[in-house]
Amino acid sequence: MVAFLSVLALLGIEYNPVEVRDELYDQKLEAARLAKQGFQAVYLERIRLQIPLEPEFDPAGTGLIGSPHTEITSNEGHLPSKQTTANPNFAAVFVDMLHEAGVNSGDVVAVNCTGSFPAMNISVYAALEVMKVEPIVISSVSASEYGATDPDLTWLDMERILFDQDLISFRSAAASLGGSLDIGKNHSEAGRELLREAIMRNDIPLLYPSDFSRAVQMRIDLYDEVAGGRPVKSFINLGGGTASVGTSDDKGDFVPGLNTRLPTGLDRSSVMRTFLERGVPVIHISRIRTMARRYGLPDAPIETPEPGDGVIFRRVGASGWTILGVLALIFGAMYGATRYDVSTVFAGGKAEGKGPEQMV
Repeated sequence: MVAFLSVLALLGIEYNPVEVRDELYDQKLEAARLAKQGFQAVYLERIRLQIPLEPEFDPAGTGLIGSPHTEITSNEGHLPSKQTTANPNFAAVFVDMLHEAGVNSGDVVAVNCTGSFPAMNISVYAALEVMKVEPIVISSVSASEYGATDPDLTWLDMERILFDQDLISFRSAAASLGGSLDIGKNHSEAGRELLREAIMRNDIPLLYPSDFSRAVQMRIDLYDEVAGGRPVKSFINLGGGTASVGTSDDKGDFVPGLNTRLPTGLDRSSVMRTFLERGVPVIHISRIRTMARRYGLPDAPIETPEPGDGVIFRRVGASGWTILGVLALIFGAMYGATRYDVSTVFAGGKAEGKGPEQMV
């Protein structure tokens, strides 16, 4: 009877789940709301600059999906992935991953941004701002298709808008042209000049490495210099920049999300490899749609989700009070079954002529 009661209780709990707020709910929601404000600020700037929205590529009208081909487009991009990033609730995902990496308020983190994922950059910035983390950011200005590809509204311009409107308290410590070899080798001279102009008008120091190895080392040296001896608690990489990730073969060896172990068989050095060799957790943002599914976020939404929408903010499970009540009921039944003679209960009294010590 006790076993039967236990099975019924288990089935009752399993088939009547309740939603329980995540323990980081307040921080995650604050970050998502801040990311939404950042999205809106960029959208309004795009309208002010009279850069037309492109419903064919940006059905949600976010203003964060750029044209596929401009002078500063670096390489191919995957449109559904870019559309998936335009979700402020990714900021909650970053709060989750940063806590998993052991990052706390006041810690130093290194960040690599590219123009390829402006919406994701904004979500990262929102999470860092809400968590009161001190980031050291290096940005690449060029962008893959559907990223921040407008020469008048590059990623650095978007970052400056967020800073000027007091949505963030930090800016990039330096910026490179991006693209091939991190110096825009695959761009035309006109395109490289537009990238330089974007860096100059935003008053950001230029990183211009002479070769691939130098591109990696310049970034590492800058992170170490700005950190000033303080430990870097995590490295966040957004996009597939060669200096940060390595060769195309190496990129597939890192998992999307949190990496704590160095993959074997890497071809060359990279910023991600260097930090992992130092024992620093790396948050690698790639395979966007896979990450969205992992955290219960929609795939290429046609409307921008509202902050707080998604399982990243809550988990489905049993109520703690319900579990305690069921356990109390089961223990009570067990106590009753062992305290009283079951056969006596069913017979309506004690067996005639037998004492308790004689009864089975």
